[in-house]
Amino acid sequence: MRTLICGMIVASATIANAAPKPKKTDVTAVYAYADIADLALASEQTVHVKIRRAKALSKKLAPGLPQGTSRQMVTADVISLLRGKAAIAPRIFYLIDLKADSRGRFESLTGREMFAFSRPVSAHQVQLVRPDAQLPWSAQADVLLRTILAEATAPGAPPAIRSISAAFRTEGALPGEGESQIFLESADDRPVSISVVRSISAPVNWFVSVGDLVAEGRTPPKRNTLLWYRLACFLPDVLPADFTDGKEAGDAAALAADYGVVKESLGPCVRKRPAVGG
Repeated sequence: MRTLICGMIVASATIANAAPKPKKTDVTAVYAYADIADLALASEQTVHVKIRRAKALSKKLAPGLPQGTSRQMVTADVISLLRGKAAIAPRIFYLIDLKADSRGRFESLTGREMFAFSRPVSAHQVQLVRPDAQLPWSAQADVLLRTILAEATAPGAPPAIRSISAAFRTEGALPGEGESQIFLESADDRPVSISVVRSISAPVNWFVSVGDLVAEGRTPPKRNTLLWYRLACFLPDVLPADFTDGKEAGDAAALAADYGVVKESLGPCVRKRPAVGG
């Protein structure tokens, strides 16, 4: 009997060791590109931290919170400052609102590495750009976040798009040929335009001009790049009627169709959390 029990213990240990250990969920598999870009571009200070402790505040110190929400004071050690000009201390403090899971429990933050998307208050204190503006750190997310920040701070980076300012259609020399130009209002007043070119000898093509530069060699922007994000996430779904009213029926229809080509090519802007802004 002793031999049998020992054998069962050894077998159980072997099975346990052979079973795959659960992997940490990578933030890039949980959140979309736009979720990370929203937070990165809205923050003045993006910090990679390791949380030492997180203490829930009493209802008296955090009045008016929705049911199932906990406001916590976070104490975190700074691992690296990914974006920010202000001096930052090795240890910082900030408040965060956590939502309970389906069992009514709150995630334990102690010991976890996070990205905190914030604005500086002092060397030791930051304020998140929204009450829940932190994401779990992972190597993949770190690469993606650094890529977004590098694109955003590069000379000539695509500006935030505010609205469509004008749209025109020019017919080509042959029936079926022509070019639509859609002009956009940008946050820094740089000229931004979309050109859609139709030719009977080639598939319809479109490209973007930012300032004096024509983006990506007269081809559409690649998905999950800053230029793609600026367009896919902030252009209206359809060309507003203001830009087709008063035009000849053929031109109005062509403009609307060409704008549709752009939106279809960009694809949907997927978000898995509420937008912060661009």
